[in-house]
Amino acid sequence: MNIIAARLYISPRTRALTAEEAETRRLSYAIKDRRSSTADFATAGLEMARLISGPCWLVPIPSRTGDTVANTILCMQIASFLTGARTVKAIIRTSPIESQCARHRSALGPIRPADHHFKRSPKFLDALPVFLVDNVTTSGNTLQAAHDALGFGTGLVFADAACHRVQMQTDLFLQETATIYVTL
Repeated sequence: MNIIAARLYISPRTRALTAEEAETRRLSYAIKDRRSSTADFATAGLEMARLISGPCWLVPIPSRTGDTVANTILCMQIASFLTGARTVKAIIRTSPIESQCARHRSALGPIRPADHHFKRSPKFLDALPVFLVDNVTTSGNTLQAAHDALGFGTGLVFADAACHRVQMQTDLFLQETATIYVTL
């Protein structure tokens, strides 16, 4: 599946961060929390909206507990910058999972797509491009699990922690100049 990212996420465990990288990290964590400022969601939403075009569907990815509020806010911010973009809760989590952050800090590796407990909701989607919206991706397994449950969709994240994938997506975006439908 394809994943488009607005920014590259650098871990502070790899080296000292630049001011821009530290701000990316701060924003990435901020937009996980529904109580964060509208300005933080708007900043991320604008940068993500610049990568796609409407009309389209924006599908918020459920958190590890199944909550979609923060990603729904992010979707609504993205939609505010795109004509015809619509938010739909088309993916649900049927059971909570362990925190990806905690797993990465403990060097346990990512959760396999099959273990994310996603299923498609009964929501109807018109034939429009579908973007699976999350704040950050590391392994890509959460987005792959959502893609598998829905059967289609392109990942759209604020920050990508897998630097090799970001460059590839940038290259593809420059080649296509429109919504990317390439399956890798």
